[in-house]
Amino acid sequence: MNLRDKQTWLELAYCPSVTAKKRAQIWQKTTEEELSDISLRQFIQLFFQPTKIEQLKQELAAAPSLANDKNILFIEENTYPSLLREIYEPPPILFYEGQLSLLKEKGLAVVGARKMTPYGSHATEHIIKELVACPLTIISGLAVGIDGKAHHAALDHGGNTIAVLGSGLANIYPKQHLELARRIAAKGLLLTEHHPSIKANSWHFPERNRIISGLSRGTLVIEAATSSGSLITANLALDQNRLVYAVPGNIFDKASSGTNQLIAEGAIVVRQATDILETFPTFEPF
Repeated sequence: MNLRDKQTWLELAYCPSVTAKKRAQIWQKTTEEELSDISLRQFIQLFFQPTKIEQLKQELAAAPSLANDKNILFIEENTYPSLLREIYEPPPILFYEGQLSLLKEKGLAVVGARKMTPYGSHATEHIIKELVACPLTIISGLAVGIDGKAHHAALDHGGNTIAVLGSGLANIYPKQHLELARRIAAKGLLLTEHHPSIKANSWHFPERNRIISGLSRGTLVIEAATSSGSLITANLALDQNRLVYAVPGNIFDKASSGTNQLIAEGAIVVRQATDILETFPTFEPF
């Protein structure tokens, strides 16, 4: 097996027993130990239990040949986002639909609560409208609440947006955002580390968050409680040496307790787009 070859990773992506997280772990070890050509037996000994050898052989034999598929990015290709390549355990393979050129544009990750309040909705609309006029591409996760509002606001105001999925492209989640996903595919970009047939699972979303934060120099948290998964994304951004921004909220409202906590811990306060633009690093393409 050539661990530096795109076809190898495409085959692994279509093996049910090799999850997206497992592929990222394999790639991390591949780069750390400078691995390249190894036998299937060596591969399994390094990364799997010996009892998996027959199962993996069968799965690899059944995997389609997709080396020329134009909707798949391999980590060693020039079109792969350079900022994402820098993170720990980057996804070696990305599936996409839409405008790949958006990966060359300036972007900001935007996340927040699924249980969005009217305040959160208004703040998202206000800030995104200003950001896309700059212009900045809005990167989020297609979830209900702030994520969906950010995507809608970007498109409604003539801007660009990238949605990072926790499922395969043939299994859009959540279902209520199927039409939004179609709209993004037509004018923006859908991106996922999961092959098309994979359905969303709860553990996919924390893993997905590292890609959202990894695609940008900064992450904006608009509204979040202290238990929100958005704080996971903020912490990932810090781990990746990226900036964290937060919109302040009512100190008596649990919906803003997480963002207020981020600000207390040093996140940059955002009341309007200029608060981001004045502190954002000099841009290179993703």
